[in-house]
This record gives sequence, C-alpha cells and structure tokens, in this order.
Amino acid sequence: MSYKLSKGGILTRRGFLGGSAAALGASTLSMPHIARAAGDEIRALLITGGPLYPKYWEKVVNGFTEKTGIKVKYDLLEFTPLTTKVVTLGAARSNLYDVFSTHTAQIDSFFNYFGALNEYFSEEDLKDFYKVGVDYLVNPKNGHLAAIPRNMDARTQYYRSDVYEEKGLKAAVTWEDLVEVSQKLTGDGRYGLVVPGQGDPAQRTFSDFLWQAGGDWVDESNKPSFNAAPGVEALTYYRDLIQKWKVVPPDAVSYQWNENSTQFSSGAVMDTFDWPGAFATLSNPETSRIVGKWSTAPYVRNKKSISCAISHAMALNSMSKRKDPAVEFIKYTVSPEAQLLNFNEFSNFPSRLSVAKQVVAEASGVKADWLAQLEQTISTGKEWPKLPGFSRVSTLMFSTIERALSNQQTPEDALNQAAAEALQIMTQAGAYN
Repeated sequence: MSYKLSKGGILTRRGFLGGSAAALGASTLSMPHIARAAGDEIRALLITGGPLYPKYWEKVVNGFTEKTGIKVKYDLLEFTPLTTKVVTLGAARSNLYDVFSTHTAQIDSFFNYFGALNEYFSEEDLKDFYKVGVDYLVNPKNGHLAAIPRNMDARTQYYRSDVYEEKGLKAAVTWEDLVEVSQKLTGDGRYGLVVPGQGDPAQRTFSDFLWQAGGDWVDESNKPSFNAAPGVEALTYYRDLIQKWKVVPPDAVSYQWNENSTQFSSGAVMDTFDWPGAFATLSNPETSRIVGKWSTAPYVRNKKSISCAISHAMALNSMSKRKDPAVEFIKYTVSPEAQLLNFNEFSNFPSRLSVAKQVVAEASGVKADWLAQLEQTISTGKEWPKLPGFSRVSTLMFSTIERALSNQQTPEDALNQAAAEALQIMTQAGAYN
C-alpha cells in the first residue's frame, strides 16, 4: 500500500487525523504503514532566526510524527545562509533535502528547482490564503505554485512606551516625526531608532522607503526605475538616519534582523520596525529585558503608506525521491492546527484568512491593537517584482545600499550604477523577451 495523499484538498484537523488513522489502521492489517514510513523518512532544511524558532520546529515536527509516524530529520539555518545554500543545492540538482523553508524574497531563484504544488492545493484551497502571500510564489512564466505560505510577514513599529510616556512623546507617524522623536531620545549612549543596514534586511528597508516616497522598483515596461527621484529620496533618508541625524547606532550598517531586534530587546534603542515574531520575543523575559515596557504603532509613512507584505513558505524539492510524505509534511505545516500553534506561542501571523480571522476575533487589548496595525500593513503591502534576473538584482542591491549607508558613494550615484547593471542583468536573463 502506498502512502495516500489528500491531493486537491487542505486537510482539516479532523480530516488529517482521520486520514492518518485510516492509514495506520490499514497498515496494521496489511503492509505496516509505519514500517514503510520509516523508509519514507524525509529531510528538511528549515529556517531559524531568533530564540524561539528552534522550539517552534521541534513542536511542529513532533506533532507531525505523532500523527503520521513519518520522521523528519531537519537542519536549521538563518535566512541569508539558508537562501544561499538552497541556491547552491538547486544549481547542483541535489536531492539532499525533500522540503525547504523558503520565502517570497528570492523565490524566482528557485522556480526551476522547487516542485509545483498546484496538484496538491486546489484553487478553492488557495482562496483561504492571503492573495498577496500566494501571488508572489507563482512562477509568472508557467503559473506553477512554487511554494505555499506558512505565515504572513509584515512589520509594525515597536517603541518603548515607558520612555515615550516619560518624555511626553508619541509614536512617529511620518518620516519627519521619526527623525524628530528619535533625536529627542538619542543621547547618553542610547539611540532613538535602529534599522538594519546589510543584505536582504537593508534591501527590505530601502524597499519600504522607496514605496513610501512614491517610487517603485520597475516602470511600466519592467525596466529599473528605483534610481528615479523617489528612490534617491528614500536612500538619502535611510542614510541620513545613520550619518546625518545620527539617531541610529553607527554600526547598524552591519546589522541584519537579529542584531536589529537584539538592540531593541536589550533596551539599547527606543524604536524599531520589526516582524510579527517580535511580539512573542519581546513578551518573554527569557528573550527580552523590556517586558511590559513597549507598545506597537503603525509603520511610518511619507507620501504613501506602504510596506512589504510577504510570506515565509514551504516548498517541495522537485528532485525528491519521497515526494508523498514530503508533501504531507508541507500540508501539516500550513494546516490550521499548525498555524494556530505558530500564532499562539510564537506570534507569527497566519497565512490562512480563516485562521487570521479567528485570532483577530479572539484578541483583546494591546494584542488587538497590534493585529489591527498588522492587518492594515498587509492590506496595502507589496513585494519586489519576480522578473527574470531580479534575484541577482537583489544581490546587487545589497552592496549598493551598503555603500550608500556607509558614505562610500552618494545615494544617487549608487542607485544609477545599480540601475544600469540591473538592466543588463535582467536583459541577459530574458526579462524583455
């Protein structure tokens, strides 16, 4: 008997347990399913970041194994090294891992490596996921769903409510507010704000400022436009937070997400923009020195109020020899059961509309306010384009932004140079065929 997948439908808790029980029962009478599952043991490369991630994956994997008998051996990597490793494995057509954690950020690098999930998630199934989460995971060339969203990621403002109250300040609403408030809170070894300055986090921050300034990554012809006036305004503002107004730690040019979050949770800075998982980290005395001393507010705005709305996702290795159990694990990680665990214990926002509706309805007080701010960000959120070659453009942007933030090049010169190189990269990649 082969392992039976419930293709074309997302398993409900009852359905999942029922399916597993049926499989186990049948295996007892004929060919033991668990014994076959041992042969179907899968390997997964999963994301970590922050102190709570390992606990999350331990619970998810144990829950899945208890229900199916399928073992999952997994390795954890943070976002940047994970992405790099998957790029390398994809180029080598490796079957080392059956399942990958992935993300909308670099998904176009993996379109030819990840197996299409369309046959496992019907159009009706996908209606229960945030559209902005699903859309950026679809290969625009063939319509294949390269990954399924596990949780939505969008940022809100986290600020030190105790210090703000003491100083008679309110959370910033605009770019100008952010500078003014941060200047009043900077001094005596403390900084009013922290932003990351390296790699994907730097591109993510620039991207938010670019959209808020009224710009975009490409124009109507999909040609690079991030070096136009809004882009220069955005990168200049970003640089000036560090170099001109000096309201951000100067070594932030070397920060990624973990360093950024740690600066705030340690009490060294008074304000930051962080992801949903920060809500749980900052509420836990084991991971935060400022428990009960912070609050949340909407992301700041300029001409527009736009920030990224993206998703962490799960993908199937098209080279896997154990696709059936691998897909079953993917389905479990995005099931309502797993998403409720992900939110209730780790505050990661659900990618399913039905689960999101449930957690919002059950929230109260500060958590309800935060969820409303998060929903607002997601409702207008964007992601950078998934055009051929754009993953390489992202890598190019990492160094471009870092040069501008560290005053090695003016924002305008850095962006003009990057736009010329980006056009060449995208042309060679077939973006304009």
